[in-house]
Amino acid sequence: MQSVPPGRSGVLAYTTMLWMVPLSLMIGEPVGWRGVAGALLGLLGIVVLIDPLRFDWSDRAVVEGHAWLLLAGFSWALAVLHARRHRWRMQPLDVLPWQMLVATILLWILALVFEPRGYLDVSQPNLWIALFYIGVFAGPTGTWAAVSVARALPPVTGSLGMLGTPLLGVASSVVLVGEAVTWPLVLGTMLVIAGIAIVIVERAK
Repeated sequence: MQSVPPGRSGVLAYTTMLWMVPLSLMIGEPVGWRGVAGALLGLLGIVVLIDPLRFDWSDRAVVEGHAWLLLAGFSWALAVLHARRHRWRMQPLDVLPWQMLVATILLWILALVFEPRGYLDVSQPNLWIALFYIGVFAGPTGTWAAVSVARALPPVTGSLGMLGTPLLGVASSVVLVGEAVTWPLVLGTMLVIAGIAIVIVERAK
């Protein structure tokens, strides 16, 4: 997030449904030609979004930032695949505290390994605002809402509705932090969203 513009970050991290195509093929699930075409269209959108001809390949932080965002989308796809095959015995709200506890422990270990000298400046008000937002809304509440919507609505309705997330991310980035509106950002975002929509509709059949 420190090395990739916010709007682009939101789109790259939301490539989950594109990853579902190769994962489904790996486990033997049928995938129609439209699903494959949608994944390829989304991949083209990622290439346009990154703009490889102007991309600073020498900047390790920027390269790693893009890689981590794509890995986040892939990780979410693994979670979706697990959720579809898992036999649920509890409600989303019942398991939420345990999910957040496990995630907190894992993140603490990762922070200790990768940033052993890191620290939190507790005197900064912005730190507490960020922790409150992530710890209450973006984390637990967002997870509970996403799972509840997925369980309550038809898959295609819920998935297509959540396509507003990357669009809102790009719009917020432009309005709130002044991210430049470039053709790679606009065209790449549209291609990724179109590819995801095709995959969602194909998987709903």
